[in-house]
Amino acid sequence: MSQFDLLTAVQPSDGWFAIVGINKTGGIQQEFAETREEANELIQRFTRKNLDVYFGVAKYATSGKRTKANVKALKAFWLDIDCGKDKAEVNAKTGRPKGYINKKAGVAAVMAFCKITGLPDPILVDSGRGLHAYWALTEEITREQWEPVAARLAQLCVTQNLYTDPVVFEAARILRVPGTWNYKGDIPLNVEVVYSPEPVDFGVFKTLLGIRETPAAVEAGPVKELTALGKSLVENRTSNFDKIIRVSKNGAGCKQLLDCCENSATLSEPRWFDALSVAAFCQDRETAIHAVSAGHPDYTPEAAEAKTHHISAPHSCETFEKTNPGGCDGCPLKGKGRSPIGLGRVIVEAEDNVVVEEPTEEGEEPETYIIPEYPFPFFRGKTGGVYMKAKDDESEDVLVYPNDLYVVKRMDDPVQGEVILFRLHLPQDAVRQLVVPVSTTTDKSELRRVLASRGVACFDKQVPLLMYYVTAAINELQHKRKTEQMRVQFGWADKDTKFIIGDREITPTGTFYSPPSSTTKALAEHLTPAGTLEKWKEVFALYERPGLEASAFGALTAFGSPLLKFTGQSGAIINLIHPRSGTGKSTVLHMCNSVYGHPKDLCTTVDDTANARILRLGILRHLPYTMDEITNLSAKEFSPQTYSMSAGKGKERMKQHTNELRSNATTWQCISLCSANASFYEKLSASKNSPDGEMMRLIEYKIDYSDVISTATAKQMFDHQLMENYGHAGDIYAAWLVAHADEAKTTLLRIQAKIDKELRLTQRERFWSAVLACNITGGLIAKQLGLINWDMKAIYMWATDMVQELRTEVVAPVIDIAGVLGDYLNRHIAQNTLIVNDLVDRRSNMPALPTQEPRGDLLVRMEPDTKKIFIVSKAFKEDCVKYQINYKDTVAQLKSRGVLIGAGNKRMSKGMKLVTPGVHALTIDASNKDFFDMDNLVVTATRADAED
Repeated sequence: MSQFDLLTAVQPSDGWFAIVGINKTGGIQQEFAETREEANELIQRFTRKNLDVYFGVAKYATSGKRTKANVKALKAFWLDIDCGKDKAEVNAKTGRPKGYINKKAGVAAVMAFCKITGLPDPILVDSGRGLHAYWALTEEITREQWEPVAARLAQLCVTQNLYTDPVVFEAARILRVPGTWNYKGDIPLNVEVVYSPEPVDFGVFKTLLGIRETPAAVEAGPVKELTALGKSLVENRTSNFDKIIRVSKNGAGCKQLLDCCENSATLSEPRWFDALSVAAFCQDRETAIHAVSAGHPDYTPEAAEAKTHHISAPHSCETFEKTNPGGCDGCPLKGKGRSPIGLGRVIVEAEDNVVVEEPTEEGEEPETYIIPEYPFPFFRGKTGGVYMKAKDDESEDVLVYPNDLYVVKRMDDPVQGEVILFRLHLPQDAVRQLVVPVSTTTDKSELRRVLASRGVACFDKQVPLLMYYVTAAINELQHKRKTEQMRVQFGWADKDTKFIIGDREITPTGTFYSPPSSTTKALAEHLTPAGTLEKWKEVFALYERPGLEASAFGALTAFGSPLLKFTGQSGAIINLIHPRSGTGKSTVLHMCNSVYGHPKDLCTTVDDTANARILRLGILRHLPYTMDEITNLSAKEFSPQTYSMSAGKGKERMKQHTNELRSNATTWQCISLCSANASFYEKLSASKNSPDGEMMRLIEYKIDYSDVISTATAKQMFDHQLMENYGHAGDIYAAWLVAHADEAKTTLLRIQAKIDKELRLTQRERFWSAVLACNITGGLIAKQLGLINWDMKAIYMWATDMVQELRTEVVAPVIDIAGVLGDYLNRHIAQNTLIVNDLVDRRSNMPALPTQEPRGDLLVRMEPDTKKIFIVSKAFKEDCVKYQINYKDTVAQLKSRGVLIGAGNKRMSKGMKLVTPGVHALTIDASNKDFFDMDNLVVTATRADAED
């Protein structure tokens, strides 16, 4: 079978399969199958016999009868096109050939036929020596529904000179199965699908063929006051006089007007005037008024033109009948208060594809949108809206949707797959951007639901047309433009040429809409500007005041974070501390967030899960990450969080059900800004022997109480004005960065070199160096742009003094081997230690009784008589890992100090009632006075046991 499953695409789901095999001599084998598996077996069996294999395109109600009466349902329309030199010869009787010279010519003819009729492209099958074309439907239909449409399709093929096999327009027809062979001829040729577009809605297919359930009503115009929508639609309409006459000549128009044109030389003045009343209000009036006047004895071009000046509106059918009684007999419009002008109604196409959206706020510049040309057969009306061109000159253009709705681009969403970005213009609202998954566009109900949820309201009969319009737009865009990758992260993008903030793509040439992906959508909502830039500046100006340098430095993280990538570091942390609330720690975080979006909603808390925090870091990427009130995080929880924040990458995950890694887009290079009531330097030091790795990734300093800003001012500015005005400065800052990325990097590295030199910072202090350089450089750029007016020199002096103080607090660790061993024994001496002499008691010739027995797992054995301690090596190694102590280095140092004198199997429970087999243990020399006082150690252990 072909890779594209044709049978599933064009056949109904229920009914019997008819599979036919034909040999070269014309012998026929026909069998029926109830399931697809059985049908496939029949196809394979016939193929192995070198038969030409066919299938009934319809499904049948019962087995054994391949007749149209037995057809249960159908799901496609089809054509059979013969190709070959003999097929291209013109028949003397019909004046038409049977087919085309070759398959290339056949394909070209089919595509030209589709373009002329407005039909969508069909599925094309290379039948070996010809072509089969299928229009697969999105729904199943009955034979009664199928036959009139197939007849119309056959008629169109004749009128449009598409040369097809006429016998295939029959419901019980069979066609070749893709994946089999065509044995007609000396060389077998493969049957295969060569083109497989999407299925078409049955209603749309009928509409495109010009088949209507009821005749369309002809309207002359409004009979009552129009609504705003009605006025817009009327402005899109005009009439074409030539169309009226063509319709009339075919017997479906106005006999009165036709008679006026054909007998203009003998028209009475009133009838001439009636005819001119219609011609003068038509789109083609310049030719129409002369067409109905030429030949009249009183006609001159000037006279005809002068007469139209006295006509205020097209005359009604009633007026025509009064002027020429009996002339309207038999007309379907008679007595309905209409005018013949309605017979020529056409939709005026827009000449200008530029729409200006008026600003919603006073003083804003109007925004200009370029509306693309709609895919054929659709077009934009003069005042907007989506219309579909009529099938022929006599039919009417169809309104698809009354407002402007069009596809902007295709994008790839990491979760939803390919999506389409639509733009919707509503008369009273700002332009809307709609993101619709392509997977919903092939289902009428789902497409209607999705579009309706975004404001696109339509009637039942419009849904198939909208579906066709959307599909046509997608297909055309697929031929014109590559799909774009939806952004899954914010910050720098496309080799530092763009910067993403929420739903905005900031480039050196301007800011453009960048639809959020399913990954970024929730966070993008918090990165939307509000209020004004000037009101935001008023709040930020509060940190200009002397004495607030510590707060200002923290807020500068907003500008420093996007620069961190240029230092080569992936992440670093600033933690603002004070044992009490009310010092302004959280306010610093809010100030930082307000540069890009909502001051509070961008903050995470300890209540968020660790995975959620990592995901947000990955989405923010280069934007600052803020985490408020982390006091309740334990050192055990904060330690991995510290490494994660500074590592710049989330943990790898496996795909479900497959032995593959998921694509890990959770990477970042940003500065995290936190607040707490307790020092995490102290927490880390208390929980681990050597927390230097975490502590050096962390800059922690105190935010003290200050009366520089009054309580009333702080409440008004920070709690109200800041919460209403935010998100403007980030766009301005990012626009400068993308236009001057090299300059920003050069400035940053120059300032970092200055800081390193002045403070003599080492590689161990590289995170401190990066944070200082980024925040100071970011502050200088922001000041240059007029976003702030802070005293950057004062902030720089404060920051360098702060780092000097950190150096005295965070001293490089030195491993205390005696302390490591002592801490281990102290933790286990009461619960996990056996104290017993190893030698036999000489008086009783029996093993000595234990001084202390363990109440938990036996991990330590102390022998006072041999001055040895035995430690289960596995437990000691696990303890080292738990407290992040290097096990190998510890063992090596214990050996070098003469404390560790051996390692091997030891019966740790010897002397107890039950003696277990030996386990691998470390042998410690407890006689080493530099490490132990064995007598006191045993006494202490015994006393502790007695107290318990």
